[in-house]
Amino acid sequence: MDMAFLGDLVINVYTLFLSLMLLFFQERGRKSHSSVAYIRLIGILAILVGVSAMRDVASLSDGNFIFLSKLSNYLIYALDPFSFLFAIKYIDSFVTADDRNGRNAYINPIMIYAIFNCILVALDAHLSKGWFYISYKTGYERGSLYMLRLFMQIMSCAIIFAFITVYKSYIHKWYVAPIQALPVIVVTGEFLQYFIPYINFAYASSVFAFMVLFIYVQRRDIHMDYLTGTVNRRGIDAALRRAMADSAENPFCAVMIDIDYFKLINDNFGHKVGDEVLEGIAAILLNTFDKKDVVGRYGGDEFCIITHTTDELEIEKRIHQVKKLVEDFEWSNRGKMDLSVSAGIAVYSKEMEMHGKDFMEFVDSRMYEEKALHHLSKQVKVAAN
Repeated sequence: MDMAFLGDLVINVYTLFLSLMLLFFQERGRKSHSSVAYIRLIGILAILVGVSAMRDVASLSDGNFIFLSKLSNYLIYALDPFSFLFAIKYIDSFVTADDRNGRNAYINPIMIYAIFNCILVALDAHLSKGWFYISYKTGYERGSLYMLRLFMQIMSCAIIFAFITVYKSYIHKWYVAPIQALPVIVVTGEFLQYFIPYINFAYASSVFAFMVLFIYVQRRDIHMDYLTGTVNRRGIDAALRRAMADSAENPFCAVMIDIDYFKLINDNFGHKVGDEVLEGIAAILLNTFDKKDVVGRYGGDEFCIITHTTDELEIEKRIHQVKKLVEDFEWSNRGKMDLSVSAGIAVYSKEMEMHGKDFMEFVDSRMYEEKALHHLSKQVKVAAN
């Protein structure tokens, strides 16, 4: 028994170290809903792991800290369901759907379970019924309601998995797979915890699952433009390198799109409207081009698309569609604005023997040729008026 508690103590201390590292490396400057939810989740897991380690120390002390053992068991059983609540709230922060009531239909049952469980554990501690746990001088035993509690934990994982499945189309495609893996990893830890009672696999698996997601999100966020939800310049450069390396067998096309007179939008309407225009055009591009295409913000008001569709007529058709959607789009509460975009297209093949930088400058020059025509057309209209 002592060896089991000693092994559990080692696992808990290491898991606590990992959870504290996750909190430490979380970006402190960001105050987004996602980062706050993440801090709460890892925070509750760190508390639970720390309390579990405290229980191991009490169990190894030959009964010298029986009060510490009772307090640890009470906190673990009272707070444990809140880790599931904070987990689904963290996952909810990735969902872009406006269906608040529908999302709450998944969140509220876990919230009710967490609160009701906390009340029952407090009542059990007061009445000493042994519903959840029975503390001894050198350890503890599972209470009569343990199987019901395990069932509720697994049901919480099932609700989280169902929530992800229903709303996965509203989660960025980069994050769907690791988020779907979270409840699977956690429920695996719960089953291991059941069969090996004195080794804390449940919290270790939870911290491991969210550590994997943290690393995945951080790696992806390096290539993400937060304003528009498209990839950033770094992501475009990486996609370009991959496409050029494979261009002998798979030629590709690059498209540059620039917003005409964007500076005037910022000057006349403010940067808030300017940001809204960037977000709107990014959404139009993402919806117009294929999901496998890379759509990114190249810099400022310029966007780039890397696509393996090399039929220029098809690309021209899509660009025409983009231009029409931009012209017809109703921005904020201002209705339609006199807004247009310029585009440049070039198909790359291995025979061109151009470096990536030179090729992008070539595409850029084509875009500026069209932009010059737009400016000339604008000047003619002004002169005519």
